[in-house]
Amino acid sequence: MGFMLPVNTIFIHKNLHESLVTAGFALMIYSAFMMVGNAIGGVMFDRFSKRGTLYIGYAISIISLFGMSIHHVWPTYAFMLVILGFGMGLVYTAINAYTAFVAEQMTGNSRVVFNNMYLASNLGIAIGSNAVGFIFDWSIFFTFFIPMILFVVSAVILLLRAGILDHVQEKDDSEISERSYKVHEDVDPKIKIGPRRFNINMFIICASILIVWLGYSQWDSNLSAYMLNQGYTTREYGFVFTVNAASLLIIQPVMNRVVSKIFKLLKYQIFLGTVIMGSSFLLLPNAKTYLAFIISMLVLTIGESMVFPTIPALLSKMSTNRNRGTFQSFYSIFGSLGRAIGPYAGSLIITALSFSTLFVGITVSMIIVAIMMIGVKELG
Repeated sequence: MGFMLPVNTIFIHKNLHESLVTAGFALMIYSAFMMVGNAIGGVMFDRFSKRGTLYIGYAISIISLFGMSIHHVWPTYAFMLVILGFGMGLVYTAINAYTAFVAEQMTGNSRVVFNNMYLASNLGIAIGSNAVGFIFDWSIFFTFFIPMILFVVSAVILLLRAGILDHVQEKDDSEISERSYKVHEDVDPKIKIGPRRFNINMFIICASILIVWLGYSQWDSNLSAYMLNQGYTTREYGFVFTVNAASLLIIQPVMNRVVSKIFKLLKYQIFLGTVIMGSSFLLLPNAKTYLAFIISMLVLTIGESMVFPTIPALLSKMSTNRNRGTFQSFYSIFGSLGRAIGPYAGSLIITALSFSTLFVGITVSMIIVAIMMIGVKELG
């Protein structure tokens, strides 16, 4: 996905000659279908087939990317992009749910699993976003064909090593069931917290996911136009993502060790990280040099290293083994909703007002949901 994130808006706007608003609308529909995939994926994971959910998601993604590789005509490209969103929605939810199952079976600090998964995904973003800056200028075909090959490899790995994933569920149902599973089910967070307060918790968490991703999605979309308008190249824009992902490999382990010792409750870590993410956008209105964009991204990286792995961990604390897939789908659903609304809403604000208004609005919104997060009742 490191190949896809930096170039979609540029490709639709520059290569297919559609307006920035049209590009934002296409990405909104793409993310909306990803959200549908997230929701269906959670139900499929809990009630149908855990491994099957991944197989179906990979198959849809591979077919869509193959079509995007060979057919660069509007609006067919947008249709294939939307189908890709649905397939990836299934994949994201299934992977997050499997991660939550593994974390639940750990001894010690289970948030380490979520942090490791987040590091792994960002390593892929670092490699992909750095490579796509060169490959996009060289070949549109390979820009989409290479991620298709990577998804094929992922499907092959799943085919050959799926027994490990089956073992996760077997262990959960048999080895843990007599004691740990029963105890876990007896301590249903919804009952212990209280249904009304639990629903308030879920509203705040979902609102936080939505706002954070709505702001973060501007880097994947409208920031490309903002930087290109100031004379920067596609390669320089893509390198900002490389800095983001590469710096996470250093920042994430450090922040995990330091912050986890300071904050015993996850909600305070999310609060601080969200405030830091919001403040990063205040550097953009007056960004006149390339270094200013790099610094803004580094501040954003510090914040996201505290937020993005921690919200799934908090959702895992709110769930039981019977609804873990569904609860993890909330993170994917509202993240996708933020990515769906973000590019289009951002383009409308930019067109009607200005980039500066957009950046300040994002900061204010993130600070509001960060304060709301303090009100979440979290079990120790």
